[in-house]
Order: sequence, then structure tokens, then C-alpha cells
Amino acid sequence: MSKEYNSALQARVEQFLKEKNISQAKAAPLMGISQTALSQYRRSMYDNGDISALESKLEEFFRTQEEQEASTEKALPYRPTQDYIPTSISEDVYKLIRYCQLEKGMVIIHGDAGIGKTKGAERFVRENPTASVYIQATPSTGTLANLLKVLARALKVPETRNKLDLTLAIREKLEGTNKVIIIDEAQQLRSLEEIRTWADANPITGQQGVGIALIGNTEVYTRMVGKQEARFAQLFSRIRMNRYYSTRKVTEQDVAKLFPKLAEEGRKKELTFLHGISQSKWGIRGAVNVYNNAVNNEDISYDGLYAMARTMGIGLV
Repeated sequence: MSKEYNSALQARVEQFLKEKNISQAKAAPLMGISQTALSQYRRSMYDNGDISALESKLEEFFRTQEEQEASTEKALPYRPTQDYIPTSISEDVYKLIRYCQLEKGMVIIHGDAGIGKTKGAERFVRENPTASVYIQATPSTGTLANLLKVLARALKVPETRNKLDLTLAIREKLEGTNKVIIIDEAQQLRSLEEIRTWADANPITGQQGVGIALIGNTEVYTRMVGKQEARFAQLFSRIRMNRYYSTRKVTEQDVAKLFPKLAEEGRKKELTFLHGISQSKWGIRGAVNVYNNAVNNEDISYDGLYAMARTMGIGLV
């Protein structure tokens, strides 16, 4: 007895691949199945597997896709039309990274979380893809060995097992270029002494180093200068500029840009409430989360925003 296939579901798979312009190899893991299974299913040759189980996974995938698309479409009128919002803080971060690129040396961009530091860096990388390298440090990539591996991959430098050889290869790749190395979440780094050498000129060849922008919470700055320890003296001397950003620097104009629907409708009470959240420890990120959840709840009135903030445990302190 031949196995029966859901022809409508098969057609839906083909439509998805075509509309998304995505390969079978990339689509399969998104759908939660193997590439082999997807290939066989498309050709109605999934003879050794459970078709019912496979089609259940595909139906679940498309059901989730539909719900996500419906949610996005519903929220579209309430959110900014562009991906990047030029707030005062994100724009200042962008300019500071440009300064770092042109002047070399190190800049420290630090302060409260969720206020646009990363957004400014992301915009810089999008607009300057060949002149910038962006790395987000984590507890696992904060060691020197792992950081070197991540940077080598970004620069397309062949990885070696020898840390010294890899360091020299990276240095050679960077020398004489106008690249800027942007390291986000830099408080995770445990190798600041090595990193600072990338900004130095080569004493033999005279080739310039590169700009290094460290972005993170204030720990990344206080580790260098807080105790004025001698072992950080060389690091401190290489800091071209440091800039501290506080949630208190978020302006009313920033909030109006972030929530254009409220601004267009003149909802000053709602904007003031979100501005208050933005200037609290929750930052812009907290205000955006409250607003987005209120949109999904179909109530962006002051009462709706206030209720959502309380539900999320977000206050103005």
C-alpha cells in the first residue's frame, strides 16, 4: 500500500522556498527536520519514515509562521517604519566610533544598559562593513584564546593552534588598515592588556595600529582607571576618549522618535510615561518592551501601558 502525501502541504513547502528565496539546506533546520527528509518529502519518496509525523512538524512550522506574520502585520502601524532609530545616544555612539577609526587608539563607550549603545555600533557596522569588525564578548569568548579565534574568523585569518602565531597573523592583517575593532559587552573581556597593543603603531615598520572601541557597562572603564593601578597605566594612556551614557540622558525627542504613533496622535501622557521608564534603570529597552506588549494586547492608552508595565514588573525606580 503506497503512502499518502498531503499535496497541499507539499505545495506550501515549495511556495515557502520560492518566496523566501531560501535553499533546502537552510530551510530544513528551520522546519525541524533533516535535509534528507525534506528532499525525500518534496519528491514523495519518504518511504522509510513516518509521513504523518513529518507532516505534523511541517504544519506546526507553518502555523507558527502564520501567527508571527499576523502579529507583525497587526503591530506594523504602531511601530517605526525604519529599523534604526537615530536617538541622541545611538547617534553619539556612531560618531565616537568614527572618531576612533580615524584617530586610532582606544575609546571607551560605557554606561547603563538598554539605552542605544549597541544600536549605534550596529548602524556603524552596517554602513561600514569593510572598515569595521564587530564582536560581542561573552563569558566563553572573553578569554584571550577564544577572542583571538573569533577575531581571526571575522578577519578571515587562518586559525592556528599556536596563540602567538595567531596573534601575529591578526596584527599583520590589521596593520596599515583603517579598520576599527568594536567589542561589545567588553566587561566580559579578561585580556585587555593584549587588546590594547592592536592600537599601537609598529615600531619597526611604522605602520599604524587600528582603532578599538570597547562598549559595555561602566566596569570596563573602572577596571582601567578606578583604582589607578600601575598595571593598567599603559591601557589608560591609550584611551583617546571615554564617554559615559546614563538613562537620564534619554530625551523627550528620543521617545517621540521611538514611538511615532503616540507622537502623531499627540498622546503626551503616554509619551511621558514611556519617557519615565526610559530614564529609569529599565532604560529604552524596558520602555520598548512595555509598548510592544501593549500593542500585542491592543491597548496603548496610558492605562494600558501602565497595566502592562505592572504586569511585567517594570516601575519607574
